[in-house]
Amino acid sequence: MKINVLKIAQLLAVGAFVVLMAGFLTQVSAQTKLQKNVGRYHGELDFPISWKQYYTYEEKNKILQDLRRQYPLLTDLESIGKSRMGRDQLLLTISTKSVGDPKKKPALWVDGAIHGNEVNGITCALYLAWYLLTEYEYNQKIHDLVDNCTFYILPGLNVDANASFVSWPNTASNPREPYRPEDNDGDGLYDEDQTEDVDGDGELSTMYKVDSLGTFKLSPDGRRFIQVIDPNEKVLRFIRIGSEGYDNDGDGRMNEDDIGGPDPNRNFPYDWNLNDGWPYPLSEPETRNAFEAQLKRKNIFSTLHFHNTGKLIMFAAPPAVTPLAGAQAVQLTPEQRRQRQAETDTLIAQMRRENKYAPYFDRQIEPQYKGDWDSQMRIVTMGAKILKDYRPTISGLVGQHQAGSYYCLGAFACLNELWGTPTADIDINGDNRASEEEMLLWMDIELNGEGWITPHKAIHKDLGEVWIGGSAQKFIGRTPVTRYIEEEALRITQFAMYIASQFPKVEIGDVKVTPAGSGNYNVDVTVMNNKDYPTFSDRSLVLRRAVMDKLQFASSGSVVLGTGTAEENIVLVTAKEKDFRLLGRQQLQFRFPITLTGANGWVDISVISQFGGTAKTRVNIKPGN
Repeated sequence: MKINVLKIAQLLAVGAFVVLMAGFLTQVSAQTKLQKNVGRYHGELDFPISWKQYYTYEEKNKILQDLRRQYPLLTDLESIGKSRMGRDQLLLTISTKSVGDPKKKPALWVDGAIHGNEVNGITCALYLAWYLLTEYEYNQKIHDLVDNCTFYILPGLNVDANASFVSWPNTASNPREPYRPEDNDGDGLYDEDQTEDVDGDGELSTMYKVDSLGTFKLSPDGRRFIQVIDPNEKVLRFIRIGSEGYDNDGDGRMNEDDIGGPDPNRNFPYDWNLNDGWPYPLSEPETRNAFEAQLKRKNIFSTLHFHNTGKLIMFAAPPAVTPLAGAQAVQLTPEQRRQRQAETDTLIAQMRRENKYAPYFDRQIEPQYKGDWDSQMRIVTMGAKILKDYRPTISGLVGQHQAGSYYCLGAFACLNELWGTPTADIDINGDNRASEEEMLLWMDIELNGEGWITPHKAIHKDLGEVWIGGSAQKFIGRTPVTRYIEEEALRITQFAMYIASQFPKVEIGDVKVTPAGSGNYNVDVTVMNNKDYPTFSDRSLVLRRAVMDKLQFASSGSVVLGTGTAEENIVLVTAKEKDFRLLGRQQLQFRFPITLTGANGWVDISVISQFGGTAKTRVNIKPGN
């Protein structure tokens, strides 16, 4: 057999060319995916994933790892620490690395499910990551956002309780806390009497037992336990035992020593108290890891935290003016209170005519925090428009995470109380509530009969025959059922992206050169920030964490910076560098008085801002210009 070396060389050359062209075409196609047609494909199947389910801890981590592998130029993945039970808290960083160091771009920190049962926060955080990455090459706005900002996404802060809620039988409200062992019933034992799935159906409900003196009976359709109204009614009666479980410690009570520690959203430093956040601030590995991760990332400009339930846009508000006390306090008469309320109603009506989403809060802000307040009002107003049926409100303090983000770190902070039973869809009789009968009809129609635990018999090892059921499953109420998951996650993602889109951006506007006689000129420069947020928060200034914006002057040798006079609303600058600050939606004018000592020259004006970026312009100076 003869080997044709020339032929092999030719084939290898062709193969290399094909590989080269394939790589070239891949790069070209990546540059030409921009989609301007809203009715066409936008990258959703570049990373196929079902948003019609809640993912386990292991599945969530695999999604994060797969996103990292598929989008290596846009992502980094790391563990910020381990939980009490040894689970990693994985943080995904999203930013275009080739456009700049992600650590030096203004960043949005997003976390979900600090409470173990609030797992739709995990879904919303995952969806945000998926949406940014899959749409990056198809949507110019998202492309620019990922180029210019950084997103730190922690989907699942309370990983131990999150894992339990998704994978094991639980109620809609538990587990909430991190897994810190505690002795709830004071018997010297820890977590020895937990809830248990007696009938093995994967859900926790309520146990009843047949008793001729009982005050409950089955509803006519057999799906609920209802009160016996007529004491003489001949019917099978039941007594309520309590939630599913056993008396494991023999004290006559069931489920009284369940797993759980302090409320993790009362465990952060600001306004912490012993009653809610015991035994000390950041005592839990999960909260400490998250807060320390934020401390290390000094580029975090704003934070967003996902909870449930209630459809709220809660924001960390600046402190209110301290009310006067004692003899200095102003007591309003009933008439004055009515007058004040009338004025408030008139103001709100006027605001709503201009923007039906505009919120109003009867709150006086300390003067040094007015910039933060105005910015947050703009953000939550747009948030109300994006989220449609979410209501802006001021969030709490008492050791909460968002309070720590704002008051300890100076980062703007919002918290979304996600979801809420769709009462408007369920309510039939117009009383603005969802009765069990209305809920069951909604389930039969909207959920194809799923979501309810029908009463049924089971054998209890201590009580013998019991009946269990008559309640909704755990994924009804506090978290959206599968058909609603993506709808809400998309709106929340749009809100998160709007927040990042309003990070400050410094720009240089008009530059005007006017003669001032004898070779002197005034160079008037307009510097602006057209975003909702200031270049740094009022709170960071109070905390002395703020880095001032800088206006810098440079010139050719024939131009000398001199002295001059300012005009109203124009700041005179006679030094080569000046510290200043831009609020949200603000522009300032600066005047540089100069002397031209030669035939012509130039002036460079630069603006440098930690979070607002940089801007630079050159002005040519010559007599007569």
